[in-house]
Amino acid sequence: MQKRSISLAVAVAASLAASPATRAQEPDTGDLLEESAELDKFVVTADPLGSQAEELPIPVGVLTGEQLYLRNNGGAVGEVLEGQLGVTGSYFGPVSSRPIIRGQQGPRVTVLENRIGSLDVSDLSPDHAVTVDPLIAEQNEVIRGPGTLIYGSGAEGGVVNVVTNRIPKQLPHRTVTGAVEVRGDTAASEEAFAAKADGAFGNVAWHLDYVNRETDDVDIDGYATRTSIRREEAEEGEPVEEEKGTLANSDSDSDAYAAGLSWIGETFTLGASYSKYENNYGLPGSSHEHEHEEGEGHGDEEEEGEGGAKIELDQDRVDLYGEYTGFGGPIKALRFEAGINDYEHTEFEPDGEAGTKFENDAWEGRLELVHTLGEWQGVAGVQVLDRDFKAVGEEAFVPQTDTNSLGLFLLEERRFDDLRFSISARYEALEHDPSGALDEYDENAGSFALGFVWDQGQRLVPSLNLAYTERHPKAEELYSDGPHIATGLFEIGDASLGKEKNKSVDFGVAYRGSRVRWGVSVFYKAAGDYIFLRENGEVEDGLPVAEYVQDDAIFYGYEAEVETHLAKTAYGDLDLRLWTDIVRGELDDSRQGNDDLPRIPPQRFGASLGWLAERWSAGVDWTRYMGQGRVSDFELETGAYTMLDAHLLFGFDLGPGHLDLFIRGTNLLDERGRRHASFLKDYAPIPGQSVHGGVRFHFL
Repeated sequence: MQKRSISLAVAVAASLAASPATRAQEPDTGDLLEESAELDKFVVTADPLGSQAEELPIPVGVLTGEQLYLRNNGGAVGEVLEGQLGVTGSYFGPVSSRPIIRGQQGPRVTVLENRIGSLDVSDLSPDHAVTVDPLIAEQNEVIRGPGTLIYGSGAEGGVVNVVTNRIPKQLPHRTVTGAVEVRGDTAASEEAFAAKADGAFGNVAWHLDYVNRETDDVDIDGYATRTSIRREEAEEGEPVEEEKGTLANSDSDSDAYAAGLSWIGETFTLGASYSKYENNYGLPGSSHEHEHEEGEGHGDEEEEGEGGAKIELDQDRVDLYGEYTGFGGPIKALRFEAGINDYEHTEFEPDGEAGTKFENDAWEGRLELVHTLGEWQGVAGVQVLDRDFKAVGEEAFVPQTDTNSLGLFLLEERRFDDLRFSISARYEALEHDPSGALDEYDENAGSFALGFVWDQGQRLVPSLNLAYTERHPKAEELYSDGPHIATGLFEIGDASLGKEKNKSVDFGVAYRGSRVRWGVSVFYKAAGDYIFLRENGEVEDGLPVAEYVQDDAIFYGYEAEVETHLAKTAYGDLDLRLWTDIVRGELDDSRQGNDDLPRIPPQRFGASLGWLAERWSAGVDWTRYMGQGRVSDFELETGAYTMLDAHLLFGFDLGPGHLDLFIRGTNLLDERGRRHASFLKDYAPIPGQSVHGGVRFHFL
């Protein structure tokens, strides 16, 4: 019955039509569908050969222009990308939300800033924020699946690349350009300000940017804690005390700023940037967790848990970039990129006392040689990572660990008439050296992929990607041993864990007509020795015990969307987009009983109706999140809910620049939805009904 519903959904999605209200930054009266098709022609910077999205054998999503502008509330990359095909947010409150791609999260999804890792500890725990504010982004790229092997084994599930201009790579067309933006919302009382400027003098280009955000506790529908938990704890004489209509301790205050400088010549570019990111934010649900933990044996000390825990985060980062293109012959370019990071954050207990302090000093570098060999073009390179991680305090569940990795990678492409063929491979040596008497991890991993895109110059374009990837275990999977309040678990690692061995297939078909466009991607992954957290039914320090274990697993699903241009009138263009996606994750056998894996997102259906005129655009977005009843042991089901959003944007020329005004309503039905993939789903529902508004001025 379930397979039938999946097939039916694909058939329905592939027979209907749609298109979002997407436009370029400049007003345009052209056909919206034709403009939407231009998204496929954006250069995907995460691809080392600078391919366009339509040329790649794996699904790639590009979020830019108006869509990015409208979704930039909240300050979390995962929330900006929520609702993109195959992507949802981990949602540990509005600040800590990391992208989840096809059910893969944490250490299996790599978040990049300009092709270099974020170098934070957001992959260690869901309550740790990504240190890239979306307001500085000019483009967000999502690669779904293990299609590129140049970013290490941590990119096995997918890649999110946040593109900024912090290191200029080309001279601006004017002496000074930039933008100033102010925005806010009603659900979190957000007040956000952003400014950026780019300029040049001679061959020297410069960049400046600044972002400030302040939010209060988020408004929600009803109580934050799930009703069944509230009822259970009331029966046990420990009722949950919380304010109705508010997600307590979800406020934040952040600042981000950067300065970059580049010398840009005809064949040589050399640049550097400095950036700083600070964020002081609350951890929703922490007051309940701490109160429960302290109440186990501390009597009157329960009151200390009323305030909720806070995180104060501070990151200083230096990025470097260099490129030389004057070789001639088969060598086209030599490219160097690096990021150097000084990161720390302190977790403050609900009583205001400093608890656990995390430090992460890391640097990452990449050297790439772009070349042609006869009919082949490609890139060969090396990637180096050095990471010194340390945690001190009561919740230091992972010991101090030094991590070093060396990766060698190769990507080659060639056209055979209408067939575009690519082959890529990666060798990676990685070492985890923990403090104390724990065993060192020192292993090598190998991965390769084959890609095919059959483009006959016609409207129908099929693609196929085959990959074998190996993923090293992370330090927390090997060495965890202690209470982890963010997950609500007492986590125990296993130093004997080995590599994951994944075999994946991704098949897609895209149709690009003049009025109708559609695409379907079907994927399957057999994950050998898959590493995951499994509760064992025991309790330690008042928390359920969960162990990192390995077992074979499979993931499968599809993504489908259809777009159509409904009408073109003197008053504007009307367009429609319909879409759906689903992923299933389960153990390859049921020897352990229940074979469903935890925190797998449910199926979604969506529809967008957009209106685009010369100076304004409007749109309505409807998304249905289905209930998730396929849950692992000790995991609660989540119910279905519907999101209804709408927006209106108006733009016009003003003096030396261009002014954009927007208003956007989200969750207009005021639904109480819970993200199934979130560790905090039982204690933190999605934000309630909200109105967002903002103004942005471009000086050209």
